[in-house]
Amino acid sequence: MDKIHTPVLLKESIDSLNIQPDGFYIDCTLGDGGHSIEILKKLSPEGLLLSIDHDQHAIDFVKEYYQEEVEQENWIVKRGNFKNIKELTKEINRKPLGILMDLGLSSRQLEESHQRGFSYNESDEPLDMRMDETLGVTASDLLKALPEKELAYLFWTYGEERYSKPIAREIKENISDIKTVGDLTRLVYKVVPVNSNKNPSRRVFQALRIVVNDELNNLEIGLDNSFEILQEGGRISVISFHSLEDRIVKNYFLEKQGSGEGEMLFKSQIAPTDDEKKHNPRSASAKLRTLIKTKKN
Repeated sequence: MDKIHTPVLLKESIDSLNIQPDGFYIDCTLGDGGHSIEILKKLSPEGLLLSIDHDQHAIDFVKEYYQEEVEQENWIVKRGNFKNIKELTKEINRKPLGILMDLGLSSRQLEESHQRGFSYNESDEPLDMRMDETLGVTASDLLKALPEKELAYLFWTYGEERYSKPIAREIKENISDIKTVGDLTRLVYKVVPVNSNKNPSRRVFQALRIVVNDELNNLEIGLDNSFEILQEGGRISVISFHSLEDRIVKNYFLEKQGSGEGEMLFKSQIAPTDDEKKHNPRSASAKLRTLIKTKKN
C-alpha cells in the first residue's frame, strides 16, 4: 500500500506545538498519519498521542501502514468528529498540551475516495461527498432537494462562487441528468467562463462538501471544546485551506487573545514556503495559526 499524501506545513505545525516528550497531544484530523507520526516520534513512552478521524478509510489505512507504531501503548486512534473532542478524551485522565487540526482533504481522499466523489476530476464517481458514510445526506440529495434560490445561496456562501445563481438555475433545469461528478462538472463548464488553469467546478464542490459534512459548524464547536480541555500553557494549531475556515480560526483566536484567555503565537498566519508550494502544489492556499492558552495568575 503506497502512501500518497504529503502533509502540509509539517515542520512549522509540529514546531508550533512545542512538543514535550512526556506530554499528551491530539491530532484531530489523522488523514494519512503524516502529522501524527511526527508527533509520536517526539514523545517518550510516558507521552501520549490521540489521533482522531471521522473517515473510517483513513483509520484503516493508518492502522495498516503504521501497524507497528499503532500497536504502541502511547498512540490511540479513534473514529469520531473532533467537535466531540471532550467525549473522545473522557476516558483519558490527562489534559492535552497541544492540539492540531489540519482541515484539508488528504490526497488519498481525493485520489482514492472510495466512490465518494470528493474530486471534480473523478468523473464517474457518484456525488456523495460524505467523510463519515453514516451521515444521512449526500451532495446529490442536496442538489435534488434544495430549491434554486437556496442552492445559489449555498454556492455563494460556502464556495464564494460569483456565478452561483446561473449555476443553480442550470442544475435545477437539468437535475434529472445529474448523477455523477462528471455530469455536474460538465454543467458548470457550460455556465462559468474558463479564464484560468483552475477547474471552474472547484468552488461548487467546496460548497457541497462543506454543507454535507457541516464543516464550518463543526470547526466552531471543535475550537471551543478543544480550548476548554487544553492545559494552561498548551497550544492549538490549525491549518486551514480557504478563507471561510481561516476567518473562523482567526476570529476565535483574536477573541481569546482579547479576553486575556489566550495569546497568538504568530502575529499573522504562517504560509508554506515557495519550495513547499513547488513540490506540493496542494499546499499553496494553506495557512497555519496557533493559539497558546494563557496561564491563570
